[in-house]
Amino acid sequence: MPGIFGRLFGSKFPDTAKYESKINNLKADFKRFQEYENSNFYKRYLELDKLIHSGEFEKKVKKLKTEKFKDTDQYRKFQNFKTLRKSKDIKNYFRFRNSGKPERIDKILSSEEYQRFIELKNFVESQTFRQAKATKGFKKTPEYDKYKEYKQLKRSGDIRFVNKTINSSAFKNYEILKGSERIKNYDELSEYVNSKEFLDFKAEMEDPDRFKKSEEYKLINEYKEIKKTPDFIWHSKTKKSNHFADLDKWELTFKDEFDEKALDANKWITGYFWGKALLNDNYVLSNEKQFFTDKNIDLRDSMVHLTTKKENVKGKVWNQQYGFMPADFEYTSGLISTGHSFRQKYGKFEAKIRLNHAYPVTHSFWMVSEKNVPQIDILRYHDKSSKKINIGYHLSENGSFRNINFDVTGADFSDNFYIYSLEWTQNKLTWKINGEVVKEVTSNIPDEPMYLVFSSHLLDEKEPENIPASMDIDWVRCYKVKGES
Repeated sequence: MPGIFGRLFGSKFPDTAKYESKINNLKADFKRFQEYENSNFYKRYLELDKLIHSGEFEKKVKKLKTEKFKDTDQYRKFQNFKTLRKSKDIKNYFRFRNSGKPERIDKILSSEEYQRFIELKNFVESQTFRQAKATKGFKKTPEYDKYKEYKQLKRSGDIRFVNKTINSSAFKNYEILKGSERIKNYDELSEYVNSKEFLDFKAEMEDPDRFKKSEEYKLINEYKEIKKTPDFIWHSKTKKSNHFADLDKWELTFKDEFDEKALDANKWITGYFWGKALLNDNYVLSNEKQFFTDKNIDLRDSMVHLTTKKENVKGKVWNQQYGFMPADFEYTSGLISTGHSFRQKYGKFEAKIRLNHAYPVTHSFWMVSEKNVPQIDILRYHDKSSKKINIGYHLSENGSFRNINFDVTGADFSDNFYIYSLEWTQNKLTWKINGEVVKEVTSNIPDEPMYLVFSSHLLDEKEPENIPASMDIDWVRCYKVKGES
């Protein structure tokens, strides 16, 4: 892709507007992706997915689809009941029990008449009665009168009924089964198979649409319907594509879109950090020909503009021998820094910047540590050619400075917005322009927290071209790798 841009437009970097639009769209999609993953809708899907694919649920579904009524314990109880109900002794038992005879027998047996009959029966079967019966004149004795009464009672309908019935096989069967475990079992089964619980179960098991009426079927359908929704389909495809691997890696730690009416003083100071910290004032270094003023910093159109002008102004300069000294300057410029508010070691640091080529004015996006070294130049724009920028870093070795710089070409960087990035890890520094890697280094990697600086300097006596010169910053964003302190 960069090659195509190079041939068509003289730049090896993707078009900034298109690149930023791509990134913004990706961020918007990532936000949508995260919102969906945090939605109750997706949480319900995950809940159903876990449930439906659990072994317990799958067993339930299989059982609902394949199990018949005849495979159940309930069916076996039902069959047992039917077997008992058809058995001859049970049928005879209930036939006798339901005939009313047991109640009649109980009534007769508890009557005075039957009690008298038993009394007389016992008498006529006794030795005393047999002796009396053998004596002469028996018919005139009291024993004979009892005998006659006995025979008379024996002929009564109730006594005859009882005597006949209790000697029948039906009564004997009834007496054997009455209160038996067999009858108790039958009664329990009878109550069970006629219960609503059993009848409902039997109706459900014999229903050909049993599975479709089940809660499991409803849950499976709910799960399937979720998977058919456009948002779910988009989410699934997106998740497989791993589009957001790089976005998801980073956690935002600092940003400014410059949308307010004035520069946010909680984020930015408008001069070198030590000048603000020690003097609450600005100063410049002895080799700088400009002085920094707040008037050269302007917020408009959702951007911060640092402007370098030709104008006379008084200020302070740092002299190595005498310290801070007053000085006259013919040029003014602007600097903003996060020295008091934000410092970070490792991460991603990027800004969308438009540079005006005004050699020898130097526009810089850089990072610096507490002691001014090490420093990292994310970009320096100071070459005679508008098609070259400089990147690099500065170290202190054995009390002296070591500058490691690299030139980057491939586009006319003047008057066009580009997104300049640095990715800084423990083992590597990676510079990018519009997402394209322009340089990587893996040795002498700084390991101190640094703060951000945007500035425009004049380091040469030569009168600049294209004055006033401008450095326009649309936005600044910093990130750290998630989980890192």
